[in-house]
Amino acid sequence: MCPRAPSPAGVRLYDMTRRQDVADFEELRSGGEAVHEVDALPGIVEELFRIEFPFLAPDSPFYGITFRRYLAARWNGGDVRGAGVWAYFPWRRTAVHLPDEATFLRLRTARNRDLITPREQELYQAARVGVAGLSVGMSAVTTLVGTGGAGRLRIADPDVLGATNLNRVTASVCHLGAAKTAICAERLWELNPFQRIEVFDGLTERSAEAFFGRGADCLDLLVEETDDLRTKAFARFAARARRIPVLMATDNGDNVLVDVERFDLEPERPLFHGAVDEARLCRLGDRLADAERVTLADALVGPEMTVRVKLSLLQVGTRLVGWPQLGTAAALAGAALAYAARRILTGRPMPSGRYAVALDEALDVGHRSPAAVAERERVGAEYRQSLRAMFGDAP
Repeated sequence: MCPRAPSPAGVRLYDMTRRQDVADFEELRSGGEAVHEVDALPGIVEELFRIEFPFLAPDSPFYGITFRRYLAARWNGGDVRGAGVWAYFPWRRTAVHLPDEATFLRLRTARNRDLITPREQELYQAARVGVAGLSVGMSAVTTLVGTGGAGRLRIADPDVLGATNLNRVTASVCHLGAAKTAICAERLWELNPFQRIEVFDGLTERSAEAFFGRGADCLDLLVEETDDLRTKAFARFAARARRIPVLMATDNGDNVLVDVERFDLEPERPLFHGAVDEARLCRLGDRLADAERVTLADALVGPEMTVRVKLSLLQVGTRLVGWPQLGTAAALAGAALAYAARRILTGRPMPSGRYAVALDEALDVGHRSPAAVAERERVGAEYRQSLRAMFGDAP
């Protein structure tokens, strides 16, 4: 039987160069609960050697003697018992022997070079990023951390994992009923045990000050992937007031629309590129009528919606419980958001605007055929007529 995932108590780090940590780790080992140990450090040491001496092939006659000298000079002749840290993951009852934080970061970003330069990697890792909404947001933050970015994170989501999330959230049935923040934090700590993570039970007006921060503690970037339209608006008002850039990816069938709002460079920029009047956004209540929800979603997404998404949106609240979402789009969104985030955080050009990342255009050979274009135009016209017939000019 799968145990329910625990709350994110956090990974415990035991520094083997500190006497107290050594004693604490021995106490953990000798405690009542069995601890599975993974002594990864000996193998990691050879990986580090390969990184430092890339010109020495393992079958080279100089490889063995150079490696032994490396062990003698850096790693006590290969006896690594008193080196590095043991990272203990309570939710797995597992301890893993790893190098110190700086060495581990160098190791796990070694294959990034020089696709990401050392200076870019430094800026990327030092960034403080907030992620609100952990469905598509979980894909984005996992890619961010996996590529060595966002060393300081704040994650927010009020929901638990449901079975319908499993088509797009990388989790298991063992996690059903667990908080998405707990699932996400544990996954990130397993990627990087040194990751700094602050967990918030949703992004609200009450938690905003702590989540966004001020001064030196302010977020460098917000990835906003919440489902609630009022929260989307509120988050942007708060980010703009603090000059924090905002990224959002919207599922569009198998495709993704990425919105970039550079409030750091354009502090007067209209929210959502001016697609909705800000006075209307200020009036949004806690619960929206179907008419307002659908027409707002239509205004925010715009004409780029695929045929199937347009047809589906008209059925939300009648035949469909919510906006249909696919795992392909969630994975694509994670990659696109991490790419845009890295450009912003490393000072590369990433202007405000909407960017379509479309698998249909890239891989569907019939996408540009006259018949396909005509079908999209026909459905688009019918969609507009249906909106007017169903909701009129919704407020």
